[in-house]
Amino acid sequence: MNFEVNKNKNRFQIIIRILGIFLFSVFLIGWKSQEKTIIEIGTIKYIWLEGGFYGIITDKGGKYLPVNLPEEFKKDGLRVWFKARPKKIVTIQMWGKPIEILEIKLIEKIQNLSQIKVAILYERITDGIYHSSKIRTYKDLVKILKETNPDLVFRIWWRWTLILESFPSNTPIYQAGHTYQQLEETLRKLKKDLPEIKYWFGAIPTQRINFKERNPITGKIYSQRETWQMALDPQKWGINFSKERFQRLAQKRGTGRYGYFPDVTNREFQKLYLSWAKRQIDAGVNGLFLDMLFAQPRFLAKITKNPKHKAVKESLKTIGYLIKEIRMYGYKKGKYIYLCSFGTFTDFPDYKPDLDFVIITPTIEEVRNLTLNEERWDEIVSKIKERLPKAKILAMIDWGGTTNTPLGVFSQELSKEEQKEFLKIADEFFSKKGIIFVYPVHGGFMGQDAKILSFGKLKTYDSLAPEFDTYEMIKKLAQSKKAKLF
Repeated sequence: MNFEVNKNKNRFQIIIRILGIFLFSVFLIGWKSQEKTIIEIGTIKYIWLEGGFYGIITDKGGKYLPVNLPEEFKKDGLRVWFKARPKKIVTIQMWGKPIEILEIKLIEKIQNLSQIKVAILYERITDGIYHSSKIRTYKDLVKILKETNPDLVFRIWWRWTLILESFPSNTPIYQAGHTYQQLEETLRKLKKDLPEIKYWFGAIPTQRINFKERNPITGKIYSQRETWQMALDPQKWGINFSKERFQRLAQKRGTGRYGYFPDVTNREFQKLYLSWAKRQIDAGVNGLFLDMLFAQPRFLAKITKNPKHKAVKESLKTIGYLIKEIRMYGYKKGKYIYLCSFGTFTDFPDYKPDLDFVIITPTIEEVRNLTLNEERWDEIVSKIKERLPKAKILAMIDWGGTTNTPLGVFSQELSKEEQKEFLKIADEFFSKKGIIFVYPVHGGFMGQDAKILSFGKLKTYDSLAPEFDTYEMIKKLAQSKKAKLF
C-alpha cells in the first residue's frame, strides 16, 4: 500500500517538474518573441577600451556591441547594414548595447560624385537589340557606350506600362525588350563588357498606375477596382475637389487613358511602388530616377493654396518614407542606391529630401530660342544648393505625352543644325554652372503627335537616326569633356 502511494507521489512530482519545465520554456519563447529585432545601418569602429574591441555606431547615433561579429567585418570604417537581436548578458566592455548579429552586409562605398563628368540618356538599354529588324544590336549598343564613354547612363529602364518577368522570344513584348529578364541579362553583360561605367540608373513613375497592375516581387495582380482604390482622392483630407474630377484631369495631362494618378499615402500603392524599385535593384541598377516624386504635394498645395496643409505634410512625409525604404533595400543587398528626382521640392519651405541627384530641364522657350535664361538657372541652382549642397545637378531635355515639351520642340521644330547648335550652347552653359548636361543619345518620347520619327517609324528620339543626326556632336562633346580630365 505504501509502495503504491509513494509510486503515485513520485509520478505526480515528475509530472509537476515536466509541466514546470514546459511552462518555463513557453515563457522563454514568449520573452524571446517579444525581443525587438534591430535593423540598422552604421559604421564598424575599433574602440580603444578594455584591451580594444569592435563596435557598431549607427547613423542615428546608437552604439552596439556585437558578440559574434564575423572576422571579415572586423575592420575600422566599414559601412554595414545589419539585423540583430539584443543579448541579455554582462560584458567586460563598458560600451554599447550587446547584440547578436543575425545578418550583416557590407555596403558599397559611396562614390565621389564630383568625378562624374559625362552622362547620357539611354532609355531603354534593351531597345532594338532583341528585335529582328536589327536597327540596333547589342554590339551597336556597346560601341555607342564606348564612344561616348559616360560615367552615368541615365534611365536605362523605364517602368510605365505593366511589365512581366519574361515572354517567349517570338512575341512582340519580348522583341521590344520589355521584360525584367531582358533588363537583367543585358545589364549584366554591359557591366562585364564596360566595367568603367559606374552608374546605371533605372526609373519609375510616381505619377501613374495602370488600370491593371502587378507586383514584380510577389507576383500579386491588382484589378482595376483595386487600383482605383489606390488613386488619389483629395476629398480624403476634406478638400473640395472630387476624385473623379481629379483623375479625369490627370488622364488628360499625363497618366493617359489607361492609368490613374496614385495616392502616395495609400499603403497598398506604397507596396506596389517599392516593388518596382526593388525589382530594378535586383536586376542590377545602382541608381533610380523617381519621376514626378513631388507631384502630389505640389498639386495639393496648389488647390488648397496652402503649402502647409495637412494633405501636403502627409504626402511629403510619405515621400520621405519611400526614399528611406528604397535605400534600406539597397543596404540589405550591400548596395548604395543613388536617388534622383526633379528639383520641384524647393516649392516647400525648408523641405530637404534625401536625394543624391536633382534634375532640372530647359523650358520650351529656351529650346525654341536656342538661349538659356541665366537668371532663371542661377535662381534654381541657388535654391537646390541651399537645401542639398552635396547633391549633383543634372540637366535633361524633358518630355511628355505630346510634342508640347522641351524634347518635342527640340525634335520637331528645330532643324538638324539647330539641334546640334543647341547641344553645344547647352553643354557650355551647364558646364560653367557646374551642372551635368545629360546628352540625349536614345530617348525619350517625342509625343503622340510627333511627325518626324526616328528611322521613319519610332516616336522615341534617337541621335543616330538620319532624321536628327546629332550623335556625332554628342560624341564630340562627351569625348572633349573626358579629354580635359587628363
